[in-house]
Amino acid sequence: MSTLPSPNGQPLVDFAVLRELEQQVDDPSIVVDFVHDFVDLWKSRYERLAQALEPLDPDTALDALISIRTAAAMAGAVRLAGDARELGEAVKRGDEAEAVGLLPGLEVCGRQTLLELQEHYPKPKKEQV
Repeated sequence: MSTLPSPNGQPLVDFAVLRELEQQVDDPSIVVDFVHDFVDLWKSRYERLAQALEPLDPDTALDALISIRTAAAMAGAVRLAGDARELGEAVKRGDEAEAVGLLPGLEVCGRQTLLELQEHYPKPKKEQV
């Protein structure tokens, strides 16, 4: 899979975050289910955000961004969480033009993140021990 290069060198997904989360719960399948839910909910989270940006509804946009950023961070999607944080800063400043301008990059990052998670998590059976 080809991904856009990150300007700050961050990976799309830090799988160490998921491994750590697996160790913190009694049943690692909970983390697998969480990742699948993260993937399944992306479209609705993104659409809610997009609708809140034109015209700018800061409360709804920030709520959608908090949902995206928190879930992304838990799923190890560090680049997506960072992009959501950056877009949130534009919303907080009331800069609708910048927020709308950042939205396509967030969408691309989100789609690439989902592909990365779907292709590489959970780990292939030969790697599970």
